[in-house]
Amino acid sequence: MSRMQSDDRRGRVSRDLGGQTRGAASGGSGGETRDGGHQAGSRARWPFPEPAPAVHGGVDEGELRSQGIDPAAIVDFSSNQSPLGAAPSARAAAAGAVLDAYPDRNAEGLVAALAERHGVTAVQVVAGNGSTELIRLIAQIALLPDDVALSLAPSFGEYEVGTRLARARFEEVRLEPAHDASTSSGRRFVYDHQRFAAAVARLRPRLCWICSPNNPTGAVLPPDDLERSLRDFPDTLFVLDEAYCDLLSDAQWTPATLDLGNLLVLRSMTKLWGLAGLRLGYAIANVAVADALRRAKPPWNVNACAQAAGLAVLCEDDRHADAVDLLRRGRDELAAAIAALGFPVSGSAAGFFLIEVGDSAAARRVLLAHGCLIRDCTSFGLPHHVRVSPRHPEQNRRLIEGFAALAGSMRDGGTS
Repeated sequence: MSRMQSDDRRGRVSRDLGGQTRGAASGGSGGETRDGGHQAGSRARWPFPEPAPAVHGGVDEGELRSQGIDPAAIVDFSSNQSPLGAAPSARAAAAGAVLDAYPDRNAEGLVAALAERHGVTAVQVVAGNGSTELIRLIAQIALLPDDVALSLAPSFGEYEVGTRLARARFEEVRLEPAHDASTSSGRRFVYDHQRFAAAVARLRPRLCWICSPNNPTGAVLPPDDLERSLRDFPDTLFVLDEAYCDLLSDAQWTPATLDLGNLLVLRSMTKLWGLAGLRLGYAIANVAVADALRRAKPPWNVNACAQAAGLAVLCEDDRHADAVDLLRRGRDELAAAIAALGFPVSGSAAGFFLIEVGDSAAARRVLLAHGCLIRDCTSFGLPHHVRVSPRHPEQNRRLIEGFAALAGSMRDGGTS
């Protein structure tokens, strides 16, 4: 299907939708019940996309309470946050934000500070209500029905949700575990450029989602392979999600890489900057791509509290460095201790890492009983793995005790 045909199809869908709505409002056979509701079968009149919701980590208070568990008694190792939490300056800035006026519609003060930080111009940066909003906007502006979006997988479920909301086709190239003598377990998930490039050449995706370091495996895409892909496939927009890049020693791109025109970088400020409750992320691209994204986003999409807190944490580099150091040391100590209990642990370039436990859902239940929430990776297509991200040292000791109990349960035949 050509892009012009796709545009015509999208227009027909909009016109059909409007015609059906007008018909129902004028009292035709629209399937409405007397109380204004709709008959069960009438929803087929509107061709709504129906992607399965993405599964996320983090505390679900309703789920825990339904199991008789007090959420306040749980330590969350399932989500990837700063062990230090939000900086006091960020809390103060958010508390002092103006609430009875609209915020800057494009977060220009925050955008300027981010642009300076990355060595790009302000028109190359777009702020978002978390990177998830930007993921869905990117899919919306880049994809048409029947286009292909390719994801380096397993990875963040919102890539598939965004793709399917745009009525495009979602495909994957999966990372595979390989031997690695440099890790305590001798294994890690790795990127295979030959397999990836072959998939791009075969599928010719309009859009390619790449999370590096990868969530949940911690695998990294070598920068040389990224640039090779950008040059070899100029008609594909590559989205590099760097939500977990804080522990990397080397940059994965430069401002000059953006000049190739088909790279869009996503960053999150909800992880090691500690702003998950405010939802804040941003995109960096060349001027044309950034401008398209900026025009597509809603005005005022970043609220006043998030803008103020975002500016505040950018002055907290020492605290950020402390969080990175704490996370790196915690990851290495936890990985060694859990491996010593007999669980295969995968090497990771991110703050989190994977653990092979047999039955991940059962392992999650056992750890919950010990006050530890871990990430069941079944939704990633890894039903034998869980993911953990370190917290404070004393909390990490609780997690080690929980895995010791899990090891005992497995020896006794309680889980596998």
